[in-house]
Amino acid sequence: MSCSTCKTGCGTSDGGCGTQKTVQRQFLDALLPTLYPSRTLGELDVQVAFEGGLTEDDGLLLGQQLATATKAPVYLLPPRDDELCRYLYVLCVGREPPLCQLVQGHAIRDLESDRISERYLRVALSSVARVACVQEVAMELRLAADDAGPKLAVISEQPRPGVFDPILLKRLQKIVDLLSAYDIRHLDLGVIEQPASSLGLFDRGFAERFGCEPSIGNFLLFSSPAIATCEVHLPVT
Repeated sequence: MSCSTCKTGCGTSDGGCGTQKTVQRQFLDALLPTLYPSRTLGELDVQVAFEGGLTEDDGLLLGQQLATATKAPVYLLPPRDDELCRYLYVLCVGREPPLCQLVQGHAIRDLESDRISERYLRVALSSVARVACVQEVAMELRLAADDAGPKLAVISEQPRPGVFDPILLKRLQKIVDLLSAYDIRHLDLGVIEQPASSLGLFDRGFAERFGCEPSIGNFLLFSSPAIATCEVHLPVT
């Protein structure tokens, strides 16, 4: 996909993607030492971080505005274990109730199909800074037969390294515009997925847990690699 067909608005008078990414890295190089004086993952300056981050109320308000702007259902999900962000899921392809909500429960009932596929724009809102990142995410449900017990619904979440489906780009631009209107800096996933060591940041156990060094995004948003697939198994009643 070229700049002429991207339609995300970054190829404008500011110099395009390259210039924006350079500006973002300069912003991060200034921000991260204030959040992590030791520059080490997990060693946040808690007072500075959580005073400047986005709250649940911010997420609720932004979700309402996004639903209007994108003309799509939007769902706010709480942080997962050890994460520094909340998620807004913008349902672009799918039905309600969506899988992103069903996966929060303890069981599933009344499935209309053995296989369900959905596509979202997932907005990660940092709890430690006024920054956000948008990813394209696929969620899929399939039923797993088990002769020895109840049926299980297997729900997988597959984040992509950015937003690539042309169908989603108009909504992406509306999300980016709204973030800017609320003075929330949109960070390109390609920037924050760079190794944290490229900004002089240090690991503390991440590599042992995931087999790779942390990215810049792990200091602001994610507790695991941003494109890691996760899977949940729930009984069907």
